[in-house]
This record gives sequence, C-alpha cells and structure tokens, in this order.
Amino acid sequence: MVRTVYSPEYCLQYLEQYASKEAFVIGLILGQVTNARENVIHLARTPEEKVSDTASDTSYVSEKPDVVRNLLGVSEAWVADHAKHVTRMLPGGMFVQGIFITSDEDIFEDPNHFSKIKTVLNYTHKVLSSNQYMYGHYTHSNERLILHMSTNTKVLTCKSLEVGSTGKTAMKPVEWKFLPKPQQWQRLDCYYEFDEMYPVIVKKSGISVKHQFQQILESAHKAIESSVMFIDGELKDGSEALESLIKKKKPKNSAKTTQETPKSMHVSLFVPFENSMPESVEYLECDGSIHFSGVVSSSIFMYPKATVSEAIAAVKQDIIRSLASRFTMHCDALIDDNLLPEEKVCFNEPPRRVLVPVGSLYLCDYLFPGEAPAEALLSVRELLDLQITEADVVCDVETPADTSEFDALDRDTSSEELLATPQEASQFMYITGICFAMFVLLVSIVIHYYDAIVTVLSKVVSKS
Repeated sequence: MVRTVYSPEYCLQYLEQYASKEAFVIGLILGQVTNARENVIHLARTPEEKVSDTASDTSYVSEKPDVVRNLLGVSEAWVADHAKHVTRMLPGGMFVQGIFITSDEDIFEDPNHFSKIKTVLNYTHKVLSSNQYMYGHYTHSNERLILHMSTNTKVLTCKSLEVGSTGKTAMKPVEWKFLPKPQQWQRLDCYYEFDEMYPVIVKKSGISVKHQFQQILESAHKAIESSVMFIDGELKDGSEALESLIKKKKPKNSAKTTQETPKSMHVSLFVPFENSMPESVEYLECDGSIHFSGVVSSSIFMYPKATVSEAIAAVKQDIIRSLASRFTMHCDALIDDNLLPEEKVCFNEPPRRVLVPVGSLYLCDYLFPGEAPAEALLSVRELLDLQITEADVVCDVETPADTSEFDALDRDTSSEELLATPQEASQFMYITGICFAMFVLLVSIVIHYYDAIVTVLSKVVSKS
C-alpha cells in the first residue's frame, strides 16, 4: 500500500515560488502522523549557511551567507541544526517529517544525490533522537519524506527513505495530496502546575546548572508519564476518536448547515500519589534546594480523527518538550554554568512561551524576560520562512513572573521564608537556595516515616 500524505494547498504555492526562480532550495517538512492520517502542516526553507565558524549556533542571521547551489554542497550538520531549532517550536505530536528540495537535478536517479540525501536524513535523525525529552520518540515509523520539485519541469515527486538503518535502504513512492480547503484541527489546552523542591549538592567546583536541570527533567518526565489525563473533566476511552467526543456534546437540534470550528478541549493531568514516591528511601546530605514554581502552558493540535491515546501522548510530550527547550535556552544564555556556594539565593526566570500562527494552527516560540514580541518575528522569519506581524504573536498564554517580592527581600532572610508564597499566575520560574546548615531534606523524613503514617491512618479508619 502506497503511503499517502496530505498538505494544505499553500505548500504547493510555496514550492512553486522557489521553483519559478530556478533556485536550489532545501528545507524541512513539518507535520503530524496519526493512525488515521498523515498531515503536513508547513514547509520551512533552511536558512543559508553562515560562513563564520565562531558564530552562535542559536542564530541563523548572517551578513555573508554561503550560497549553496546544489544538493552536494549542503551541510548535513546545518540542516540538522535547523531541524533542532524548529522542533522546539513544534507542539507535541508534531515532528520534522523529512526534507523538501527544489532543483534542476534528478535527485532520485543520481547515485551521488541519493547518497547525499541519505546522509542528510540520517544525520538529522541522529541529532534529534539524541535528546528524548526535547524531541520525543517518533513511534510510527523510521521512514522520512523527500519531496522534490524540478525547477525545469515543475514536476513534483515524493518518496520515503528509512533512517537509522545500517543496511541498504531503497526509496519508496509516496502519494502527496494537496487539500483545497484548510485542514481542521482539534485544539487541546492544558496548564500543568509546578511546585516542586529538588535537592542540591554543592561540589568544590560549584553546581552545574545543566546537570541539575537534567535530573529535574528526568523526575518531571517520570511524573508526567505516570499521570492520568482527563478531557473536559472526564476520563475518556483511549481508543475513542476526538471527533466523536465533539459529536456527543453537540446538541441534536443544531443546524447542520453551519460548520463551526471545534471548540478547544481542556485537559487536566493528575499524578498518582504512589508514583510520585521513590522506589527506595535514601538519606540525602544536601546543601540547598531548587524550587520550581509556576504553570507551563500547553496547546496542541490534533487531527480530529486521532484517538484519545494519541492526544494524551501529544500533551505529555508537549510539556516535556517545552521544559527541555526552556532549560536548554536558559543554560545557553548563562555566562557560567556553575553556581557557586557563596550565591545563597538566586532567582531565575526561564523564557516564557508565546504562540505564533502557521496556517490554521499555532506553533510556539520563547521569549526571555524583557524581550518584546518583535523578537519572535525574527525566529519565525529565519526558522519557518514566514512573514507575520507583531500583533499576530499571542503573548498571554503565560505571564511574566512577578519578581517584586523577591527584589524587596533582604538577603539574610531564610530560604524557607523566601519560598513560602508561590505566584498564582501562568508563569514559570525557579529559585535556587544554598544553605550549608541543611543536611537532610524534609521530604526524606516524610518518606522515611511513610509506612508508619499509613499504618496509623488505616487503624483509625478501621475503628471508625
């Protein structure tokens, strides 16, 4: 059976725009794969490669780009880096599906071009799969798309190639269909609240912030994966299609002639108490703690015929991907990755999430404290090859953290007083407190006496 891919009609116009200029272009195919259908949401041209080796890998702006005139001159590392940055902007459930090319070469017949395509796709797959938290697991298949439009004949051809395989791989034909009408998407919104304390152990060289974040991500990933998801306050059957949930709530006497956009579904995640407890009890001699407080906003878009299970996986993936993206961006912005013991209290606000429109749905970007929505326009233009206005950026999904109470606090105030009042807003922040007098976490004590507490409670319940 031939694989079929559906995409909006503007993607065809996008390809023809570059093909008409007879220009060589390579870019990324962004989309979503469900058991019901495979949808492409956008094509994003890869920016021209920078000449300077000293330039930051977080920016694609270059005064003197190195113009690549054919496929053989493409740097697979540059394409993979583009895919890495773009994936941060994708909501959960969406991935880089492959690459597209406009050229006058017959890339599917020439052995050299076939080898180059295979190298680019395999290297990109290796880079993305190296970080499971940021990029998640692509579970449907390891086949990636190659879409080619000839600048001479304007003929469009699509094939797929398996990545990650050490043996010989052959390209398979793919049927690409353009949709004349915009694809409808079901939006699911979730606000996941964090109010967690994590231990910190200070070494002679200080604290590696990146190492601490990695441990926090592992803990958060375990908690979120074990959570139970409710849609609009109800526990749904995982095999049920999202569109069937909409039909059940739709009044029978509603007019069938009007086609309204499906309303957003509200998602709540609940972490079972037993899954939040460690398997074994340990006493930890720690020098301080990191306190995470705030709300992570999550908005995903699913094909309406997708199942509840697929939506659950996408929501969980979106939260973890968002956390990993913020942590990586925050660590990259640090002058020094080590937090020294003499820094007794340190307040940090990772970048907050904003939404940017792409077709009939939204992708995301992240703004550091003090950055204006105009900063997101640069990322959208360079990474997604889209022109939007500042008014198009949705900035109110997460509010900046209110730091006024921390700015006014005296440095001699105890860390317990500093962390007493979390903010009641959709903001995300963390506070690091280092206190050499604290050796055992309160959490360890509670865990240690957990069995005794449960026994006492059970006796009280049985007597009553």
